[in-house]
Amino acid sequence: MIKGKCFEGKRFEQQEVEGEQFVECRFIGCTFSWLDLSESRFVDCSFYERERELGCQLQGCDLREASFLRCDLTLADLSRSQCLGLELRDCQAMGINFARASFANQITARSYFCEAHLTGNNFSYASFEGCLLEKCELSGNRWQGANLLGASLAGSDLSGSEFGQIDWSSFNLQGCDLRQCDLPGLDLRRVNLDGVQISEDQQQGLLEQIGLIVFP
Repeated sequence: MIKGKCFEGKRFEQQEVEGEQFVECRFIGCTFSWLDLSESRFVDCSFYERERELGCQLQGCDLREASFLRCDLTLADLSRSQCLGLELRDCQAMGINFARASFANQITARSYFCEAHLTGNNFSYASFEGCLLEKCELSGNRWQGANLLGASLAGSDLSGSEFGQIDWSSFNLQGCDLRQCDLPGLDLRRVNLDGVQISEDQQQGLLEQIGLIVFP
Protein backbone atom coordinates (compact mmCIF):
# COMPACT_ATOMS: atom_id res chain seq x y z
CA MET A 1 0.00 0.00 0.00
CA ILE A 2 1.19 3.51 -0.89
CA LYS A 3 -0.17 6.19 1.45
CA GLY A 4 -0.01 9.97 1.61
CA LYS A 5 2.39 10.57 -1.28
CA CYS A 6 2.31 13.39 -3.87
CA PHE A 7 3.28 12.70 -7.49
CA GLU A 8 3.63 15.55 -9.99
CA GLY A 9 4.09 15.24 -13.75
CA LYS A 10 4.91 11.54 -13.39
CA ARG A 11 4.44 8.97 -16.14
CA PHE A 12 3.83 5.74 -14.27
CA GLU A 13 5.32 2.42 -15.37
CA GLN A 14 3.46 -0.89 -15.17
CA GLN A 15 5.48 -2.31 -12.28
CA GLU A 16 4.68 0.76 -10.16
CA VAL A 17 0.91 0.34 -10.27
CA GLU A 18 0.06 -3.30 -10.91
CA GLY A 19 -2.43 -4.49 -8.29
CA GLU A 20 -1.41 -1.60 -6.02
CA GLN A 21 -3.49 0.24 -3.43
CA PHE A 22 -3.10 4.03 -3.11
CA VAL A 23 -4.53 5.86 -0.09
CA GLU A 24 -4.65 9.66 0.40
CA CYS A 25 -2.28 10.26 -2.52
CA ARG A 26 -2.16 13.28 -4.85
CA PHE A 27 -1.53 12.91 -8.58
CA ILE A 28 -0.84 16.24 -10.32
CA GLY A 29 -0.71 16.13 -14.12
CA CYS A 30 0.25 12.45 -14.04
CA THR A 31 -0.06 9.91 -16.85
CA PHE A 32 -1.28 6.32 -16.44
CA SER A 33 -2.34 5.83 -20.08
CA TRP A 34 -2.44 2.30 -21.52
CA LEU A 35 -1.40 0.68 -18.21
CA ASP A 36 -3.00 -2.36 -16.59
CA LEU A 37 -4.75 -0.98 -13.49
CA SER A 38 -7.14 -3.92 -13.14
CA GLU A 39 -8.06 -4.60 -9.51
CA SER A 40 -6.09 -1.53 -8.37
CA ARG A 41 -7.62 0.49 -5.55
CA PHE A 42 -7.57 4.25 -4.95
CA VAL A 43 -9.04 5.62 -1.70
CA ASP A 44 -9.33 9.34 -0.84
CA CYS A 45 -6.95 10.24 -3.68
CA SER A 46 -6.88 13.38 -5.82
CA PHE A 47 -6.17 13.34 -9.56
CA TYR A 48 -6.90 17.06 -10.02
CA GLU A 49 -4.94 20.23 -9.38
CA ARG A 50 -7.48 22.99 -8.88
CA GLU A 51 -5.34 26.11 -9.34
CA ARG A 52 -4.16 25.06 -12.82
CA GLU A 53 -7.33 23.06 -13.62
CA LEU A 54 -5.08 20.11 -14.40
CA GLY A 55 -6.44 16.56 -14.61
CA CYS A 56 -4.69 13.23 -15.13
CA GLN A 57 -4.45 10.99 -18.19
CA LEU A 58 -5.80 7.43 -17.97
CA GLN A 59 -6.71 6.81 -21.62
CA GLY A 60 -6.81 3.21 -22.78
CA CYS A 61 -6.18 1.78 -19.31
CA ASP A 62 -7.33 -1.65 -18.19
CA LEU A 63 -9.61 -0.63 -15.30
CA ARG A 64 -11.50 -3.90 -14.96
CA GLU A 65 -12.50 -4.43 -11.31
CA ALA A 66 -10.56 -1.28 -10.32
CA SER A 67 -11.93 0.82 -7.46
CA PHE A 68 -11.99 4.58 -6.80
CA LEU A 69 -13.53 5.59 -3.46
CA ARG A 70 -14.03 9.25 -2.47
CA CYS A 71 -11.52 10.43 -5.07
CA ASP A 72 -11.32 13.68 -7.03
CA LEU A 73 -11.25 12.67 -10.71
CA THR A 74 -12.25 16.06 -12.12
CA LEU A 75 -11.22 16.38 -15.80
CA ALA A 76 -9.57 12.94 -15.77
CA ASP A 77 -9.41 11.33 -19.23
CA LEU A 78 -10.46 7.67 -19.13
CA SER A 79 -11.51 7.48 -22.77
CA ARG A 80 -11.19 4.11 -24.56
CA SER A 81 -10.47 2.33 -21.27
CA GLN A 82 -11.62 -1.18 -20.39
CA CYS A 83 -14.02 -0.61 -17.49
CA LEU A 84 -15.94 -3.87 -16.91
CA GLY A 85 -16.67 -4.07 -13.18
CA LEU A 86 -15.27 -0.59 -12.46
CA GLU A 87 -16.25 0.85 -9.06
CA LEU A 88 -16.55 4.63 -8.56
CA ARG A 89 -18.27 5.69 -5.36
CA ASP A 90 -18.72 9.17 -3.84
CA CYS A 91 -16.20 10.75 -6.24
CA GLN A 92 -15.90 14.30 -7.54
CA ALA A 93 -15.78 13.65 -11.29
CA MET A 94 -16.83 16.85 -13.06
CA GLY A 95 -15.81 16.76 -16.72
CA ILE A 96 -14.45 13.22 -16.51
CA ASN A 97 -14.12 11.67 -19.97
CA PHE A 98 -15.38 8.11 -20.46
CA ALA A 99 -15.99 8.51 -24.21
CA ARG A 100 -15.76 5.13 -25.99
CA ALA A 101 -14.82 3.37 -22.74
CA SER A 102 -16.07 -0.23 -22.55
CA PHE A 103 -18.17 -1.42 -19.63
CA ALA A 104 -19.25 -4.53 -21.54
CA ASN A 105 -18.04 -8.10 -21.96
CA GLN A 106 -18.70 -9.18 -25.55
CA ILE A 107 -19.65 -12.87 -25.49
CA THR A 108 -20.60 -13.22 -29.14
CA ALA A 109 -21.14 -10.75 -31.98
CA ARG A 110 -24.69 -10.15 -30.72
CA SER A 111 -24.55 -10.93 -27.01
CA TYR A 112 -22.84 -9.10 -24.16
CA PHE A 113 -23.31 -8.06 -20.56
CA CYS A 114 -22.28 -4.91 -18.71
CA GLU A 115 -21.07 -4.35 -15.18
CA ALA A 116 -20.32 -1.06 -13.40
CA HIS A 117 -20.81 0.31 -9.89
CA LEU A 118 -20.92 4.10 -10.24
CA THR A 119 -22.81 5.61 -7.29
CA GLY A 120 -22.95 8.94 -5.49
CA ASN A 121 -20.64 10.70 -7.96
CA ASN A 122 -20.71 14.19 -9.43
CA PHE A 123 -20.69 13.54 -13.20
CA SER A 124 -21.56 17.12 -14.18
CA TYR A 125 -20.33 17.85 -17.73
CA ALA A 126 -18.84 14.34 -17.95
CA SER A 127 -18.74 12.48 -21.26
CA PHE A 128 -20.14 8.98 -21.57
CA GLU A 129 -20.47 9.23 -25.33
CA GLY A 130 -21.04 5.85 -26.97
CA CYS A 131 -20.90 3.88 -23.69
CA LEU A 132 -22.90 0.74 -22.98
CA LEU A 133 -23.96 0.90 -19.32
CA GLU A 134 -26.89 -1.50 -19.35
CA LYS A 135 -28.29 -3.06 -16.14
CA CYS A 136 -25.63 -1.28 -14.09
CA GLU A 137 -25.59 0.32 -10.64
CA LEU A 138 -25.78 4.07 -11.38
CA SER A 139 -27.79 5.46 -8.47
CA GLY A 140 -27.38 8.78 -6.67
CA ASN A 141 -25.22 10.50 -9.31
CA ARG A 142 -25.36 14.08 -10.54
CA TRP A 143 -25.57 14.23 -14.36
CA GLN A 144 -25.83 18.01 -14.91
CA GLY A 145 -24.87 18.80 -18.52
CA ALA A 146 -23.42 15.33 -19.12
CA ASN A 147 -22.84 14.12 -22.68
CA LEU A 148 -24.63 10.79 -23.16
CA LEU A 149 -24.78 10.85 -26.96
CA GLY A 150 -25.22 7.33 -28.34
CA ALA A 151 -24.98 5.75 -24.88
CA SER A 152 -27.31 3.02 -23.59
CA LEU A 153 -28.28 2.98 -19.92
CA ALA A 154 -31.11 0.50 -20.54
CA GLY A 155 -32.24 -1.39 -17.45
CA SER A 156 -29.91 0.45 -15.08
CA ASP A 157 -30.69 1.72 -11.58
CA LEU A 158 -30.56 5.53 -11.81
CA SER A 159 -32.69 6.11 -8.72
CA GLY A 160 -31.97 9.18 -6.63
CA SER A 161 -29.98 10.86 -9.41
CA GLU A 162 -30.05 14.52 -10.40
CA PHE A 163 -30.38 15.54 -14.06
CA GLY A 164 -30.18 18.93 -15.76
CA GLN A 165 -29.30 20.30 -19.21
CA ILE A 166 -29.62 16.75 -20.59
CA ASP A 167 -30.51 15.82 -24.18
CA TRP A 168 -32.94 13.04 -23.23
CA SER A 169 -33.36 11.91 -26.82
CA SER A 170 -29.64 11.25 -27.32
CA PHE A 171 -29.40 8.01 -25.31
CA ASN A 172 -31.36 4.86 -24.40
CA LEU A 173 -33.33 5.00 -21.12
CA GLN A 174 -35.61 1.99 -21.59
CA GLY A 175 -36.22 -0.08 -18.49
CA CYS A 176 -34.36 2.28 -16.14
CA ASP A 177 -35.29 2.90 -12.52
CA LEU A 178 -35.80 6.68 -12.34
CA ARG A 179 -37.51 6.84 -8.95
CA GLN A 180 -36.58 9.84 -6.77
CA CYS A 181 -34.89 11.50 -9.77
CA ASP A 182 -35.20 15.12 -10.82
CA LEU A 183 -36.20 14.94 -14.52
CA PRO A 184 -36.32 18.48 -15.98
CA GLY A 185 -37.06 18.66 -19.69
CA LEU A 186 -37.97 14.97 -20.14
CA ASP A 187 -40.65 14.98 -22.85
CA LEU A 188 -42.82 11.84 -22.83
CA ARG A 189 -43.63 12.40 -26.51
CA ARG A 190 -40.02 12.30 -27.72
CA VAL A 191 -38.26 9.73 -25.52
CA ASN A 192 -38.87 5.98 -25.44
CA LEU A 193 -39.69 5.26 -21.80
CA ASP A 194 -40.72 1.63 -22.26
CA GLY A 195 -40.36 -0.19 -18.93
CA VAL A 196 -39.10 2.88 -17.03
CA GLN A 197 -39.94 3.00 -13.33
CA ILE A 198 -41.07 6.28 -11.74
CA SER A 199 -42.89 7.22 -8.55
CA GLU A 200 -46.36 8.72 -8.34
CA ASP A 201 -45.19 12.25 -7.61
CA GLN A 202 -42.91 12.18 -10.68
CA GLN A 203 -45.87 11.19 -12.85
CA GLN A 204 -47.60 14.50 -12.22
CA GLY A 205 -44.47 16.51 -13.09
CA LEU A 206 -43.88 14.62 -16.34
CA LEU A 207 -47.50 15.03 -17.48
CA GLU A 208 -47.47 18.76 -16.67
CA GLN A 209 -44.35 19.18 -18.85
CA ILE A 210 -46.40 18.14 -21.91
CA GLY A 211 -49.31 20.41 -20.99
CA LEU A 212 -51.60 18.06 -19.08
CA ILE A 213 -53.19 19.35 -15.89
CA VAL A 214 -53.29 16.63 -13.21
CA PHE A 215 -55.81 16.73 -10.36
CA PRO A 216 -55.37 14.70 -7.17
